[in-house]
Amino acid sequence: MVDQRDRLAEKLETAETKLIRRANKVRTQAIKTGELNIDTCLDCESSNPAWSHKVERPMHRLRLFGEKVDSIHWYRAELAKKTEEVSNLQAKHQNGEAKQLSAIFVEFNSQADAQIALQTLSHHQPFHMTPRFTGVSPREVVWSALNLSGWQRIVRRFAVQGFLAAMVIFWSFPAAIVGAISNITYICKLIPFLGFILDLPDFIRGAIEGLLPAAALAALMSLVPIICRSMLSKFVFLRTIANFYTVCARRAGVPSKARVELFTQSAHFVFQVVQVFLVTTLTSAASAATAQIIKDPLSVKDLLAQNLPKATNFYISYFLLQGLSMSSMALVQIVSALVFKFVTTFFAYSPRRLFQGWAELASLSWGNVFPIFTNMAVIALTYSCIAPLILGFAFLGLYLVYQAYRYNFLFVYEIQVDTKGLVYPRALQHLLTGLYLAEICLIGLCAIKGAVGPVIIMALFMVGNILAHMSLNDALAPLNTFLPRSLDVEEELLQEKEEAVAAINEERRPRAMAFWRWFHPNVYKDYAALRQKVRRDVEGVCYTPEEMRTAYFEPCVASPPPTLWIPRDKWGFSSHEVMETDSIISITDEGAHLNEKNKIVWDKYDPHLPLRELKTLY
Repeated sequence: MVDQRDRLAEKLETAETKLIRRANKVRTQAIKTGELNIDTCLDCESSNPAWSHKVERPMHRLRLFGEKVDSIHWYRAELAKKTEEVSNLQAKHQNGEAKQLSAIFVEFNSQADAQIALQTLSHHQPFHMTPRFTGVSPREVVWSALNLSGWQRIVRRFAVQGFLAAMVIFWSFPAAIVGAISNITYICKLIPFLGFILDLPDFIRGAIEGLLPAAALAALMSLVPIICRSMLSKFVFLRTIANFYTVCARRAGVPSKARVELFTQSAHFVFQVVQVFLVTTLTSAASAATAQIIKDPLSVKDLLAQNLPKATNFYISYFLLQGLSMSSMALVQIVSALVFKFVTTFFAYSPRRLFQGWAELASLSWGNVFPIFTNMAVIALTYSCIAPLILGFAFLGLYLVYQAYRYNFLFVYEIQVDTKGLVYPRALQHLLTGLYLAEICLIGLCAIKGAVGPVIIMALFMVGNILAHMSLNDALAPLNTFLPRSLDVEEELLQEKEEAVAAINEERRPRAMAFWRWFHPNVYKDYAALRQKVRRDVEGVCYTPEEMRTAYFEPCVASPPPTLWIPRDKWGFSSHEVMETDSIISITDEGAHLNEKNKIVWDKYDPHLPLRELKTLY
């Protein structure tokens, strides 16, 4: 209902702006032609209303073939009724008279108290007072996932996982086609009607084999995080493609946007490894040996082993494409600039649209970004023994992307979801997939050649890798979830002394000691050393009583009616609309005006704009 109210307000604002611009255009043209005297026009807001000069008012149909109604009058009437309904429901919810959700928010006086409650078993019945999360800001709450019981979360989680598993399988077919294109020369020899490709110039055929598959694969995989995120938010199937991946995580019971990003990161990484790496590698190698496999199917394992290194040509192109194109596009932002110019030129129906296009920074989804580059590192690790040349191209591609994203994080992107750094250790865990795949490939290649000794050695290495991975998870998993109580003692010691007890004096340490820093971070990069790099002079945030009261209200419960913002004209049409509409909803014509070309102009640096407000930091 709040969304309906806000949509009505936006439509009314657009209709008001359209009427003012039409009236201003008609009045200006009438003065230029001498039909009206400019002296009499200056008093138009009291004696000459906008519609007295044959200004066409905005109209729309209530139904497909229904009667046309005056848009402004109809939106005003509907908005008055909807605003009253929303106000009554909001008061009912704030007074505790509405249906209660099966979730609670608990605020503590200190971080230590919150951690004690988080690590305490609160109830003797399964699925009661669980799951529990800490550090969830009001903006990150997924409200649609709060009213779920334990069994509902389990059923929905398995349903979502089953759906994603099916997607992995069915997504393999287009990914396999992309992998086959990378060896189009071999395919053309088997399929006669594709023979014309062999007659193309070398540079065109090279672009088809190198650039086209990499670009097609990148475009194909860009749809995956959109679908995954939709599946977590709502179980509304295919309402829109952009909504679809978000439906998965939230509907599975994930209660915060940070957890949605972590789920998306894991699901997207599975897609990247299976589709971009495994399926593409196998189809690329198989397409290069299709003729031999058809003649002798039993030799498939030997032929795949011989042609497996040929797939590196595709990944070299993929690394260069990702490194050069993504880094350059991220720095230049040419697409964003063109879209911004196009939208502000042709779709800026009101000052609000102009302000939003100018003031809102681009956001970044960790679930989209990390798996792409983690998979690139996995491919490089896997092929490091088969084709070591790929390491150089992987380093070049990742370095260029790193520099581009480093710049954008500082000056371009606005991070709206704070995962508290959990995406990074998860990405490091994903890197071990490359190590496992490399060991499996080496075991397979050695087994095909009948080298028993190397197979045994690699099998032992793989077992050791698994044991080390399990031990690493056991050691670090609690630290990624809970805050150690010992940090309070460490912080007190640092505050009591002028210099940190464990601070490292770089000037006195021998050069040999610097080498050991990489292998003993618990000694040379402990809490005391790292704490010196974190700012201490951060001022606390003061909240108003109203902000404290409504912080963990559902947004629709505390959402006020929006303020309409229309442009001011020198004839007084906007002032007339403000007087007519102000009794229904707040409206202003300050901060924006119409110029001589009837275009909306506003001061981008005015600190008192109607829509400019300071964000509440949590």
